[in-house]
Amino acid sequence: MMRPLALPLVLICFAAVFGCQSSPTADEPRTAAAPGAQEFTVLEDRADRLIVELPNRMVVVAQAVPSAPVVSSQVWIKTGSLYEQEHVGAGLSHFLEHLLSGGTTTTTPEDRSNAVLGGMGAATNAATSLDTVRYHINTTAEHAPTAIDRLSDWMQNSVITDAEYERERDVIQREFEMGQGDPNRILWKLTQQARFYELPGHPAGHPTIGYLDEFLDISRDEIYDFYRRMYVPNNMVFVVSGDIDPQEIVGQIADLWSGVPTGELPKVELPVETDAGAGETIEVRGVADIERPRLRLIWPGTELAAPDDYELDLLAAILGQGESSRLPRTVRDEQRLVNNAAAGNISFTWGRGMFVVDTQLANPDDTIDAAKAALLEQVALLRDEPVTQVEIDRAKRNILSSVLQQNQTAEGIAARLANDIIGSGDPDYLAKYAQRIQSITPAQLQDTAQRLLTDDKVRTIVLEPAPEGVAVEYPTRPDDVVMPAGIEMREVDLDNAAVVDRLADQLASEGNAEAVEIDAPMRFTLDNGMRVVVQRSTLVPAVSMQLYWLGGLLGEEPGREGVANAMSAMMTRGTDTRSADQIAEQIENLGATLFTASGNNTTYARGSALKEDWPVVMELMADVVKNPSFPEEEWAKLQPRLISQIDAQQASWSGELSKRFREVYNAGSTLETTPLGKKSVVESLTPEDLAAYHATRFGAKNAVLAVVGDVDPQRVRSEAERLFGDLPPEPEVAFDPQAPDTPGAMTERFATRKPLAAVAVGLGPGVTRDDPDYAALQVLARVISDFPGGWLEQALRGEGPGLVYAAYGYNVAGLIPGHFQIVFNTQPASVDEALSRAMGVVERAKTEPISDEDLQRAKAKVLTREFFGKQSNADRAAGMALDWLYGVDDPRGERFLEEVQAVDAATLQRLANERLTEPVTVIIAHETEG
Repeated sequence: MMRPLALPLVLICFAAVFGCQSSPTADEPRTAAAPGAQEFTVLEDRADRLIVELPNRMVVVAQAVPSAPVVSSQVWIKTGSLYEQEHVGAGLSHFLEHLLSGGTTTTTPEDRSNAVLGGMGAATNAATSLDTVRYHINTTAEHAPTAIDRLSDWMQNSVITDAEYERERDVIQREFEMGQGDPNRILWKLTQQARFYELPGHPAGHPTIGYLDEFLDISRDEIYDFYRRMYVPNNMVFVVSGDIDPQEIVGQIADLWSGVPTGELPKVELPVETDAGAGETIEVRGVADIERPRLRLIWPGTELAAPDDYELDLLAAILGQGESSRLPRTVRDEQRLVNNAAAGNISFTWGRGMFVVDTQLANPDDTIDAAKAALLEQVALLRDEPVTQVEIDRAKRNILSSVLQQNQTAEGIAARLANDIIGSGDPDYLAKYAQRIQSITPAQLQDTAQRLLTDDKVRTIVLEPAPEGVAVEYPTRPDDVVMPAGIEMREVDLDNAAVVDRLADQLASEGNAEAVEIDAPMRFTLDNGMRVVVQRSTLVPAVSMQLYWLGGLLGEEPGREGVANAMSAMMTRGTDTRSADQIAEQIENLGATLFTASGNNTTYARGSALKEDWPVVMELMADVVKNPSFPEEEWAKLQPRLISQIDAQQASWSGELSKRFREVYNAGSTLETTPLGKKSVVESLTPEDLAAYHATRFGAKNAVLAVVGDVDPQRVRSEAERLFGDLPPEPEVAFDPQAPDTPGAMTERFATRKPLAAVAVGLGPGVTRDDPDYAALQVLARVISDFPGGWLEQALRGEGPGLVYAAYGYNVAGLIPGHFQIVFNTQPASVDEALSRAMGVVERAKTEPISDEDLQRAKAKVLTREFFGKQSNADRAAGMALDWLYGVDDPRGERFLEEVQAVDAATLQRLANERLTEPVTVIIAHETEG
C-alpha cells in the first residue's frame, strides 16, 4: 500500500507524541482474531477494497485510501424517522442517536468512552435522516481499531441510563428552539408537508426531529425497546475508509461481531403513491425571521434509478444548476424577480422523490404570483421544445466532472459507499451513473418533462418574513393524519439479505484502483515576485487552482466595507475580451468551476478542472483576475443580490450573533462587518468604484498561486509565468492592515425574534497566524473545546441538565492579532447559568493544572484535524497558499507538528493567563431580561 510521499514525517511525529504501545490496556480495543479466523462470505476482494457479509448478515466494507494517515469508521442503520412504526412523529430515531453516540454501555461508562475518544483525537458525531441513522468516528490510522471497537460497543451494548436520557432530552429541546430560528429547517418541514399532502399518514411527511409535544412523551423504555428492535447486524452496514489494510479491518469487525445473532426485523409498510391527487392546487405557507420571501416549487419525482430518474437529474442541471443554466439567466438576471434560482432532483429508494425549484424573491414587495409564473414558464419550455444539444452536453459534462472530483476524503468516501450500498446495492453506483447518463437524448428529456413536470402536479411552498409581533414556530402535525382508504401498501425489506442479493448482481471480481501518488510540494517565485506552490497528486483525475492575494476587509478603508467583495464578485461578470455569459459557458462546458470572492485577510480566485482542462481554466482565472471590465448592466444584476446576501446573514441565530459580536468587538474597524460589507456601502458603489479599487490593489509580491492535482509542476510554473508574469510587483496602494482597538471587558445584550438565546465571548489579546504561540494556542483551544470530551462541552452539555445544543470554542488568527471565541446557544432563562459555566471553564484553564490526559487529548485532536484538513486537492491548495501568504514557511506542515509535540501543560496555563483576558460578551435573546 503506497503512502503519500509528502507525509512520512507526519507519522513519525505522531508516534513520537503518543508512543508505540506494546501491550493492551483496559481502554484499548478488544483484539481481533487473525484475518480469516472468523467466517464470512466475500462479496468483493480487490487490492484496495474488501466487502464481506458476516454470518449475522452485517455487510462490512473496508476501503483503502492512502492519501493521508487518517481513517473514517462509520456504521449506517436503516432506521430513520421513516421506520419508527408506532412512534412516527415523535423523533425517536433522532433521540436514540443522541443517546447512543458516546453513551454508557455495559462495558464502558460514558466518561471513560469520552476519555478514550479524546485520547485518540477522534472527531465523532451522528446524524438521522428519513431512512438512515449513521455514526462516525474520524481519527488517525493507528487508532482505527479503537474507533471500530467504540462503534461496535455502542451498537451492541448501549444501556441508556436515566441520567443520560434526561440530559439529552433537554439538549434536544434546545435543538427544537434552534430550529425555530433556522429558516432552512422550517422550509424543509413545510416541504415535507406539501410533498405528502395527499398521504397525510405517510411517515415522510413528518419532521425527523418530531413534534415537540410527542417528543416529550417518549419514555426511556420506549427508546430502549426500539434500540433492541432495530439495531441488529442484519440492518447495518459497517464501512471503514482510509489508510488501512482491508483484510485486517474486516478481521477485527468479524471478531467483534461474531457472537451477535441476526435480529428479527419488524414488518414495515409504506403507502404506494399514485397520481390520484393531480389537478389539486396545493400551497403551504409559513413564516421565519427573514427579509425576503422564499418560494419553492416541487413536483412528485421518481424512485432512485427508476425510469425518469436520470432524466430529471439532467433537467434540473439544465434548468437551475450553474450560471449558464436557464433560471439564473432568465428569471434572475433578465427579469430580476429573484436573487437566486436553483433546481434539483431528490430520489428515494423507498418511494417517489421530488423535483425542486428553489428561489428567493429579489424584493420583499414583489408578488409570489409573478415569480411563480416566471418559474413555471421556464418549466413549460422544457415540455414544449427539446433542450439544445449544447445544454445537454454541458449538463452531462458537469455531472461527470462532479463524480470524478468528489469524495476526496476518507469520511466522504465511507459515506458514499454506505449510501450507495444501501440505496442501490452497488458500491460503484455513482461512477456507473455518470457513465449511463451520457446516453440520454433531448427527446427523452422532453418526454419526461411532459409527463412529470406539468402545472397540475406542482406544489407551492412559501416562506414569508414574519410580521412584527408574530412568533416564529415550527410546523405542527396536521389535524387529519388518517391514511385515505384504499391506499396500496408496500412492504419495505430492511434486512441485509436484500442488499447482499443486489451486491452479488453488481460486483465484479476483477479490477483494482490505481495506486495514489502524492509528491512533496514544490515552490517557485516568478520574476515579478509572485509565489507559486505546486503539489502533484493522483488522488482524483482533477486539479485545484487557488490564487490568493492580500486584501479583503483588512485592505479596505473604514466606511468602504464591502468594496473588495463586490469587486471580486464582479470579476467573473465580464472581462475585456469575454462577456459574463461566455465565461460561464466556457467554464461549465468543461465541467469546471471558477469562483472569486473576498475574506477578512485576502481576496481570492478558486478554480477546479479535470486534469486535461487545467490550462484552459488557469487562463480563464488569469483573465478574470487581471482584466475585469465591470460592465454596468452586470453590476445592475449583481448589486441587489449582494445586498440580499447581507440581509440574509441574520436569518440564522449564528449569523445574527456573529454580526452583533463583530459590531461590538471590532467597533470602528473594517472588521466590524463581515466580508460582505455594509449594506449602505454596497448600495452606493458604482462600476467605476470597483474598477478603481481593482486597479490599485493587486501586486505580484502580495499573491500566492497554489495548484494541487494530477499535473506536471514544471508545466504549471511555465504557465504561471506566461499568464501572471506581467503583473506589477507592487500594488499602487500598499496593503497596510490596522488591528482594531478591542474594548475592555464588557457585556452587550440585544433582542432577537428567534425563540432562543445565544452567546459569544471574545477573549484576548490574540495572535497572528505566524505567531510562535499559534500551535500552543491551538492545543489550548482543544483542551477547552473538543466534542464530546472538552471542558466547555462537558460543562454545558455533559453536566446536569443539557443547557445547550451547540457549543464550541476556537482561535481566530490571521494577518493581525485575533482572539479566542466561545459560542453557545441556550434558552433565555438559562443564559446566566450557561455563561457562568463557560467562564468557569476559562478560569479553570488559568488556575488548574492541565492533566496529562487532557493534554494528550488536545494534542491528538489538533493533529487529527491537521491530517483531515489535508486530504482533498482544494484543502491542500488553500492551506499551502494561505500559510505562505501569512508568512508561515512550513509547506509540509512539519514544523507545526513539532511545535504541537513540544507543548506542555505549564505553557498552556501561562498562555491562558496571558491570552484569555478581557472578556467581551455579546448576548442575543428572545427576552431582553434574565
